Amino acid sequence: MQFMGLRVAVFGGSGYTGGELLRLLSTHPEVGAMKASSRQHVGKVVGDVFPQLVMRERFVEAGEIDPSTLDVAFVAYPHMESAGTVAELLEGGTKLVVDLSADFRLKEVALYNEWYGKHPVPYLLEEAHYGLPEVFGAPQGRLVANPGCYPTAAVLALAPVVGRLKVSSVVINALSGVSGAGAAPTPKTHFVSVNENVSPYGVKNGAPRHRHTPEIESVLRSIREIPEVTFVPHLVPITRGELETIVVDLEEGENLPEAVDVLGWYEEYYEGWAFVEARAEPPQISYVANTNRVRLSAAVDGRSKKLLLFAALDNLLKGAAGAAVQNMNLALGYREDAGLEHLK
Repeated sequence: MQFMGLRVAVFGGSGYTGGELLRLLSTHPEVGAMKASSRQHVGKVVGDVFPQLVMRERFVEAGEIDPSTLDVAFVAYPHMESAGTVAELLEGGTKLVVDLSADFRLKEVALYNEWYGKHPVPYLLEEAHYGLPEVFGAPQGRLVANPGCYPTAAVLALAPVVGRLKVSSVVINALSGVSGAGAAPTPKTHFVSVNENVSPYGVKNGAPRHRHTPEIESVLRSIREIPEVTFVPHLVPITRGELETIVVDLEEGENLPEAVDVLGWYEEYYEGWAFVEARAEPPQISYVANTNRVRLSAAVDGRSKKLLLFAALDNLLKGAAGAAVQNMNLALGYREDAGLEHLK
């Protein structure tokens, strides 16, 4: 019998992340039939909307896609808009759903309600598998909550550390390209606002309050109890890429490690995983842009007794679409890097 390939759909296929998903899936060795929905470009040829893609399929309304015909669905809608579609897909018989919004990343309903608003389908929260395989293994079940880009970098940098040391404070200074804000233009992401400028965001009423904060805290607390995290992201005038500098204070009595020790922890913790690497040289965004890799590094400030961790990734790939394909691969038993070999 001839192999027909996976039947896949991308919901929200015309955004930055959706476009990256279509690019990766269009050449994936296990993918056969593929559909894409778009609210803005219904009826348009995908290759006309994204000229870099050789795809003659047309964007359709989400309601035109029958969930029962899908092996895998990727949902690339904003938070609060994604959950309803995910529920409909699962109820309709889709075998695996990878959600790229924040709607299923937090297990506690009250925590989600505090940071995002009342959850549309809270009964699915417990079922979702947090899709950071280097920490939590291959996804299990039919629903994968794809991590946020900032939490991916932060957790990969911090997980081996908080597993070994008791920390008293964590401060994350993060820089990200404009694509992380999504394709819909806003006054803050207009070229004139962003060009030759760097600006912090997620600071409200004089205090940092970015929605990725509880995700970072809750994921790390599944490894070991930690204090509240101070997280401040900044918008920088580049298209893609992300860099985090993380300052860690240790509890009294904990010995400050050497940087080489931390690099050794990274090597041990992520041994066998294709897309995480640790180097002595601090990473730069240009090292990982247009790849599915996370590059980690560490330094020690002996004078102030602080541990410094560094993490860089591409926010649209390892921070979104690339990670989603990686999760699909692992959930279905394929090679982790299937369709992603060129992004190492």
